[in-house]
Formats: sequence, C-alpha cells, structure tokens
Amino acid sequence: MIAAWCEAGLDGCALLLAPILVLVPHGVAPLVAVAGLCAAGLVAASSPYRFTSLRLPAICLLGLLVWGGVSTMWSIDPQRTLILDLRLAGLFAAGLTLTAAADRLAAPLRLVLLLLTGLAMGIGLTWFDLASSGGLSQHISLRAFRPFRLNQIAVGLAILTWPVAAWLIQSGRKVLALIAAALMVGTIALLEDAAAKTALAASLPITVLLYGWRCRIARVAALLSVIAILTAPLTLPALGRLPAVLATADAIKGSAGHRLLIWSFVGDRIAERPWLGWGLDASRAIPGGKEEIRPGLNRLPLHPHNAALQVWLELGLPGSLLFALFVGWLWLRLGAASWPRLYAAAAGGSLTAALTAACGAYGIWQEWWLGTLGLTLFAVLVMARAAGPPATATPPPRPDWRGDDR
Repeated sequence: MIAAWCEAGLDGCALLLAPILVLVPHGVAPLVAVAGLCAAGLVAASSPYRFTSLRLPAICLLGLLVWGGVSTMWSIDPQRTLILDLRLAGLFAAGLTLTAAADRLAAPLRLVLLLLTGLAMGIGLTWFDLASSGGLSQHISLRAFRPFRLNQIAVGLAILTWPVAAWLIQSGRKVLALIAAALMVGTIALLEDAAAKTALAASLPITVLLYGWRCRIARVAALLSVIAILTAPLTLPALGRLPAVLATADAIKGSAGHRLLIWSFVGDRIAERPWLGWGLDASRAIPGGKEEIRPGLNRLPLHPHNAALQVWLELGLPGSLLFALFVGWLWLRLGAASWPRLYAAAAGGSLTAALTAACGAYGIWQEWWLGTLGLTLFAVLVMARAAGPPATATPPPRPDWRGDDR
C-alpha cells in the first residue's frame, strides 16, 4: 500500500513538472522535495535494497557536501555557505533516491504517459502565455511579462526532446514521435533562450555518434568532460581576452560578450585561491564582483554562468575533482547501460543538453535547476525501463564500467 501511494505521488510529480516550469519555475524545488520523499518511501517499501551502482555518485555528492561544509572555515560568507550546504544535502538526497526508485516502479508506462501529458500541457501553456504577453503569468507574478520568463521550460524541453521522441519510436508510435519532436523543437526555437537552443543543437550530433558507437563515444565524452572541467580556469577565461572572440560574441548576443568578461574575471579570482576556493556559494560576495565592467553590467552578477568555473571558484581543486569524477561517471554508465540502441543514444543527447546548459547559463547550485536536473534524470531512467521489454520492477544495474557497443 505504501509503495502504491508513493508511486502515485511520483506520477503526479511527473505530470506537474512541465506546467510548473512554465508558470512558477522556482516551484520545481518543492516539487523535487516531494518527489524525493515519495521515492524514498517507494525504495523503503521495495526490497531488496541494492545501491551498489549508486556508490560512486553518492561518494562524489557526499564529498561535495562535506567539502562545502568545511569551506565555511575560510568562506567570505560563512553563513550563506552553511545554509546552502544544508539545502544541497536535501537536493542531493532527493536526486539519489529518485535514481534508485526508477527501477522499482510497478507501472513505469503510466508515469511516462503522465509525463507526456504534462509536457503537452506545458507546451500549450507556453504558447498561450507567449501569445498573450503573460496572460497566465500575470496572475502569478507581480513582475511585468518578459519572454525570458519562459527560459526554464525551454531548457527542460531541450533536455527531454530526444528521449521522448526515442521512447515513442521504440513504442511503435513513429508519427507521434515526429509530432512531439516538432512541437518541442519548435517551441524552443520560438522562445528567446539561447542556452536552450545551443543545448539542443549540441545534443543532436552527439546523439547520432552515440547511435553508431555508443561505448567508444561515451568513453571519449567522459574523458573530454573531465579534461574540460579540470582545465576550465585556464581555457574559458582566456576567451574574454581575445578581441576577435569577444567581438564575435557581442555580435551574436550582447549577453554572450558579457559572459566572456565574467569568465575572465572569475579566472583571475580562481588563480588567487586555486586549492581551497572562496567557499561554497561565495560567488555572490567575491571582492570586485559588483564593479561595473560595462554600463549597467557587473563583473560577476550572482554566479559565473558556468558550472565548472563556479565549482572551481567556490570549492577549488578538491571540489572540481569530485565534480569531474561525477560527470565522467555519468558518461561511463551511459555507455554500459543495457538500453535499446536508439534510446541510449537519445539519453546521451539529453545528457549533452543538460551539461551544455549547465556550462553556459545557470548557477549550478540554484534549487530549481538542480531539481529540474534530478527530475529529468528520473524521467529518462523511467522511460528507459518503459522502452525495453515489459518486465516487473528490477534491481539497479550492476556497477559494470564496461559495455558493448550497441
């Protein structure tokens, strides 16, 4: 009985994800908290308890929490550091329990259908709110409507587009898959969010490569991701110091040039404290961050808009090593997963979209963003189960780091 009620709660969270991203994006934080509690109840009621496959990510996330807590000793804003560390503990726990619960659902197909229903509702709400210049959101927010209010649903769609299309194809609904992909891609194109467009564009070639050579490409992606994260303070800040690159970024979009200047400033601050960092969530209080670099634009507004640089800035080398290990593990698990070939490639595209958005747009510790990542990961895992042969709830996969190309 407990398991059934908890699964019903997860079904409801899947249904509400997209509408909440449209109307009240920050509401994703309490939504993932509810989903995490439901997942914990489902896992507790479903024996046997096998968490071996989650050991490494749990160690990485626990390490980030411990190191973040320790950083209060040298943080420039220790109170904020401690508060965020406690919040992250809840978010990380929710993400891990959701991952564990994905293999314990008795009716994964029902959750997928509710997720698709929610996505259809979210797309409809997005089009209506955009066409009516905030006809819905004006009843929820006191702020005047701006198209960027819909950025969160855009990035959510970018992460889920290919897994949804692949699942529909695997289910024999090819026409519906084409319609769903067209609606999701068309909605992203209609909205202003450049990060979502970039994430979707980056995900397509990776999806194609993974379809042909999944294991090899996943290993290469894991290696390149680790290298990119660990060398971020050397490579990304240098872009803002190249006049031609900066001019090109400004020509594409004004905020793109500003972002390069932010990265350049952050690189200088990382160089001052490369080993320990400035403390968890210290980006908001970095010395010199509030100085204007352009009229009306600060050197560092709230966060660096890049996950790798933010982890380096706040948690130094230890935090960056843990983050790189976690991302590398995600790619290796993708390469080893026993999923249908097409769906596994689409899941890799989803991971690419998520990482692209994380490295070009949002603060990595924002609750709504971590909640979105956790819930979309859960959705991708559940769709993977529903895409395979019908089966009862199965235990998590063994922690095999190798896999065959499929």
